[in-house]
Amino acid sequence: MYFGSVRFFKHVIVGVVILLIIVPCVFCFVLNSQLGELRAENDELKSQVGEGKITSQQTVYEPEQLFSLYKDKLDDKQGFLGLVYDDNNELYLTAAGKDEDLPANNEVITAVPVKQPETQSGSFDNTTEPEIASQEEVRPAYEQLYPDLYADVPSDIIYNADMDYVYMTFDDGPSKYTENILYYLKQYDIKATFFVVPDGSAESNARLKAIADAGHTIGIHTATHEYNKIYASVDAYLEDFKIAYDRVYEATGVKCNLFRFPGGSINDYNTSIRDDLIAEMTRRGFIYFDWNVDSSDALGATWTEMYNTVLKQTAAANRAVVLMHDYNGGYNTVLVLEDIIKALINDKRGYKFDKLTEYVKPVQF
Repeated sequence: MYFGSVRFFKHVIVGVVILLIIVPCVFCFVLNSQLGELRAENDELKSQVGEGKITSQQTVYEPEQLFSLYKDKLDDKQGFLGLVYDDNNELYLTAAGKDEDLPANNEVITAVPVKQPETQSGSFDNTTEPEIASQEEVRPAYEQLYPDLYADVPSDIIYNADMDYVYMTFDDGPSKYTENILYYLKQYDIKATFFVVPDGSAESNARLKAIADAGHTIGIHTATHEYNKIYASVDAYLEDFKIAYDRVYEATGVKCNLFRFPGGSINDYNTSIRDDLIAEMTRRGFIYFDWNVDSSDALGATWTEMYNTVLKQTAAANRAVVLMHDYNGGYNTVLVLEDIIKALINDKRGYKFDKLTEYVKPVQF
């Protein structure tokens, strides 16, 4: 019987010997052969260093670490040479793999210390760090759009003292209500601010000119008032703004410095671009105004609701920027306007009225 016989145990012993001695020897032979190839390659790299052919920089690793990491990749590597200095100012030669299977960014697969060459013509000089060409900061493309679209405002603005001031503002015009609004403002010698949506028509242009001729401030609101379109991107907003800006200038000769974001500076449509958009408009010098008193006329508030709301919110503010609408408020805005003005004029706080300019500290959300 073979199993358990003397012959069986002899064969077991021979097998163990083969596993413990012969296999490791074969593995060492193969490994030594691979290392020999690496040494030969490194000798070639050294000669290239001496000839001053290697100038790229790579990270330095210990050869043993690199071999253990990439030993299964060595046969497939494609040479890429580099030269670096370590913390001790030792010159190191590197060969980086460019094979797609190797780690990205041309990671080093072997590194051999070589003697630091003397500085001479045609050789390497390690006395100074290699200069890395500085790259200009990558700036958004929209900064290059509309090179003439900049506000003409001072860089060192000192804001007016305006405690107990009321700034009446009217969005979305000009419209068929503009003439009525201008009439009541004129009756009480009040200057106000119109954030407009000009359509470029002759009728719109005539109303814009009437606003400007009366001495009121014109600010940009929007050209289309289509929120999804306007807030699709910073580029889209600038395009819309430029159209409205040019229309106002053509109709009145006024170059607007002030604007109001459709829906205010914080709304559900501009979330993804809000910070970039505000930064870009500010960089161009334009000043945006939100509000701290909302008549709610565009939401369909009644005469009584508008009257009470404006007076209550104005009383709670040190200075009031009142939001009303030239168009979306409808006739209710026209009907309540005179009563609001009279109530504020007669208030014991002695409110004063004025228009917004760059010298008025912005109310912003």
